[in-house]
This record gives sequence, structure tokens and C-alpha cells, in this order.
Amino acid sequence: MQKERKNEEMQKERKNEEMQKERKNEEMQKERKNEEMQRERKNEEMQKERKNETGNIEEDKREKLLKEGLSAHENKKFDEAMAIFTEALAIDTDREEQTALLHILRAEANAASESPQHMDIVLDCCQALEKGLQGCRATVLRGKHLLKLGLFDVALNDFETVRKLKGSKECLKFIEDTTALKKKWESQSHYEVLGVGQTATRAEILKSFKGLSMKLHPDRHRDKPEFIQEAFEEKFKKVVNAKIVLVDEQNRRTYDAELQRQRPRQQPGQRDQRRQNFYYEPRGDQHQYYYYYEPTGGQFHFETTFEDLFDVFNIFFRM
Repeated sequence: MQKERKNEEMQKERKNEEMQKERKNEEMQKERKNEEMQRERKNEEMQKERKNETGNIEEDKREKLLKEGLSAHENKKFDEAMAIFTEALAIDTDREEQTALLHILRAEANAASESPQHMDIVLDCCQALEKGLQGCRATVLRGKHLLKLGLFDVALNDFETVRKLKGSKECLKFIEDTTALKKKWESQSHYEVLGVGQTATRAEILKSFKGLSMKLHPDRHRDKPEFIQEAFEEKFKKVVNAKIVLVDEQNRRTYDAELQRQRPRQQPGQRDQRRQNFYYEPRGDQHQYYYYYEPTGGQFHFETTFEDLFDVFNIFFRM
């Protein structure tokens, strides 16, 4: 009996020792976890401090570039200003208002440059508006360059938006001009749409169609805002329709006959319309001469280059 009691006591002691060891291990693990948590907190705090320091440095750098870009723009160094604004935009900060300002400043410098890139200007204006730029500055500029891209409907939308907000006479003029250009574009003949003359061969028509497709095909504008994609898609449909009609001989003959019927007849004593629509533009050593003829069905465009003015009169002004 005594032996059994001793064994029981010994077992109890062992259990107690094991329990104590487990408690110590748990306490040690808790201490280790606490130490790890403290280390992580310290690391996070240090990282935040570094971010704040680098963020302040980046913001200061961006502010400096903004001032340099404005100075270049004031001195009419537009390409230099664009490069500076681009460098500033590459610096990532949380200042959305400043980012919007940089986008519109780059767009304005681009617009004032010798070779403005209309689509880049439009996209910068979109970014400025998306980042919350206030006022009509970006909307007006975007509308002007959408117009230069031939996207009349979306340009009109921008001008109408500004007119409702400001009611400026300038916007009313833009709306009138854009509406007139849109009507003219809608009344273009298939030849004008493709940029070829009525005597163009099938190969010339296909070549022109290929060139326009490279610019207007919807796949080339998938990365653009949706409203720009839709506008280019409408233009491309018109180009495709013109090509379908003109590459088919029977359809083309029928279309040409319709155009001929639409031409106004010249009354006796009436001045030849060809003379009214003739002008030239000097280009280097030569002169580029243009001739436009506008029947009710649309406008026919002929363009060629001459070295001798006599040849022009011989061809266009001969009765």
C-alpha cells in the first residue's frame, strides 16, 4: 500500500512538473510573439518614416519640375515644357489635384507646339478631368482637338457642356462651326470619304482604304476611352461603306450616275464654278494648286502640283 501511495505521489509530482514546463513554454512563446510584434511595429514605423521622408523629397522634386515647366511654357519652349511635365507625372504621389494640373499643362504645351499631337492632347484632357480638374479648361481644349481629329459628335458634346456651364459666345461659335463641319462631312461623297478622285482606279481606292483603316480601325483604339472608340468606329463604318460601293464596278457606275444627276446645271452667262473654287499655296520652289467643285451631292476634291502657272490656266480655266 505504501509503495502504491509513493508511486501515485511520484506520478502527481511528474504531472505537476510537466504542467509547469508547459506553462513556462507557453509563457516563453508568448514573450517571443510579443517581441516579434514589437519588432514588426518598429519596422512598420521605420518604413512609414522612410516613406514620409522619400514622399516629401518626391513631392518637392515634383513641385520644382512644375515650376520649371511653367517657366519653359512662358518662354514658349513648348517641347521642353512637355518633357518636364512628363518627368513630373512619372513621380508617383497622392496629390490628385497636382496630377490633374500637370496633365492639362502638358496638353496646353502640346497644343501650342509646332506639331501638336491631337490624340495625346485629348487623352491628357481626359486624365485631367478624371483626376478632378475644376472648370471648363480641359473640356474646351479637348473639344477643339476632338474636332481636329474629325470626331464631330463628341466635340459638340464638350462644347455644349461648356455652354451650359458658362454660356460663352466663344463656345456658341465653336458649336456653329462644328455643326457646319459635321453637316459637310455627312454630305461627303464616297470619293471624298476615301480621299480619291472620281477617276481613281480600283487599286488606288484599295490603297487609300488600307491607309485609312490603319488610322480608324477600332482595334487601334481599344486603349482609348469608350466615347473615343465609338466615334472612331462610326468613321470607320463610313469608310467601309464607301469602299464597298466603289470597288464593285456595277455599284460604282450606279453611284457615279447618281452623282452626275445631282450636279447643278450651269445657266447661260453664269461664271464657271471651277474658277470660283481655285486657289494655291506656296510650297518651297513649287506651288501647290487646289481645285474644289461643290455640287449639291457633295464636294469633289482635285489636288496637284505645277511648276508653271500657265499649265494651271490651260487645264482649269479653258472653256
